[in-house]
Amino acid sequence: MEKAQSLFKKGAALYESKRYALALEQFRASYAAVASPNSRLYIARCLADLGEHTEAYLEFDQVAAEAAARAATEARYAQTEQTAQLERDEIARKIALVTVSVARPDAAISVSIAGKEVPRERWGKPFPVKPGKTEVVLRTRTTSIPQTLDLSAGEAKTVKLDPEEPGQAGAADGGPALLDEGPSLPEEVPSARAYLRPYAYAAGGVGVAGLAVFTVAGLMANSTYSDLAESCRGPCPAERKDDVDAGKAQQTVANVGVVVGAIGLVAGTTLLVLSFTGGSAGEPQRNTASTQLLVGPGFAGVRGTF
Repeated sequence: MEKAQSLFKKGAALYESKRYALALEQFRASYAAVASPNSRLYIARCLADLGEHTEAYLEFDQVAAEAAARAATEARYAQTEQTAQLERDEIARKIALVTVSVARPDAAISVSIAGKEVPRERWGKPFPVKPGKTEVVLRTRTTSIPQTLDLSAGEAKTVKLDPEEPGQAGAADGGPALLDEGPSLPEEVPSARAYLRPYAYAAGGVGVAGLAVFTVAGLMANSTYSDLAESCRGPCPAERKDDVDAGKAQQTVANVGVVVGAIGLVAGTTLLVLSFTGGSAGEPQRNTASTQLLVGPGFAGVRGTF
């Protein structure tokens, strides 16, 4: 008894200083030492002040029931019962309450609300949940009967479920049944030549790179030519031979770049078109089809047998 009183006093001091989490530990320890409804009342208050409103509601409800039982022989707990009921009802304005009425309890295994299993002794009694969408599930040995509710703060709703009523699953209490949307569409089967696609992207990349080389080298060659034309104004002297050679090299690189770029783009486009044709991979083929990429100096193409 002394230990319980000491823990209660420590909890009360912490509660007064609004250190609710620490106070909760002391009140729980005090209640564990001596199961006093007054200690449990402060446990509920700590939970409420910590924002645990659904847990606080259940705790206040237990305090009221426990104090009522004790008040029959200990009159001082009558006030505790009334206080717990008032504070429980105040909490109820911040949450929603769901009451599950099971028509044949013996046929049901469990009831869960918002993912929490409801003790059998609370079936038919208000169970606190957070406002918003809440799922109620009644389970039997052979099936589950779910129902989704959308509740606002302060709302109370009763759900009637019958575990032996046929066709109730998914449509209890007027809820919408799940609709059969029919067979799903077949998955898209890739083309038998889809393997050509990476080669198409690679060839296209080479083509773009070749055109980029052509652009840069062509601009450099044009700049060199303009500089020589401006400074020489006719045949260039021997000391400008290096500049002339550089211009020729730049022109050659530009020509090679445009050829490679054109070949790459043509090959890439051809391969990309082929990769999207030819039927599905699972489609039977009369003859074995094969495709070969051919690239040579000044030429690019695809040879295939179909």
